[in-house]
Amino acid sequence: MKATAKVPKWQTDWTSEYLADEKIEKYSLKTKEGNLIALGAYRVMGRKAYVYILYLESAPASNPTLTAKREYYGIGEVMIAFGIKFSIDSGCRGDVLFEAKTPELARHYEKDFHARPVATLNSGGPQRYMLADEDAWNLFEKFLAEEEP
Repeated sequence: MKATAKVPKWQTDWTSEYLADEKIEKYSLKTKEGNLIALGAYRVMGRKAYVYILYLESAPASNPTLTAKREYYGIGEVMIAFGIKFSIDSGCRGDVLFEAKTPELARHYEKDFHARPVATLNSGGPQRYMLADEDAWNLFEKFLAEEEP
């Protein structure tokens, strides 16, 4: 995570105080060649009721807010699928909660993931979404479920 403090194109310094809480689990996604393409911050919430995905970020070359021609697509989807796996591994049944940073992402989450809007913490803040039950399983299965022999 220290690499993000030195690379000016990453939107977040992943060594920041905001992400320093020891209860926050941070994970990276790399290509087979070892190129860092995404970072995610996850936290088990509510006595293991669900996993809250605090923050996800694509590498600058694939971040649609930083470049018109992305190197990789579907990074956010993979990172949310990992959040579902983290939820299952943490005893939270695969339930995840996350926020849409933009109205476009909100529409994407609703249309493509079938995420359901839930109450937000702050009035005027980003829209929160939950993936649970069959909708969470569908995304998990797309990337992470083991195939039967």
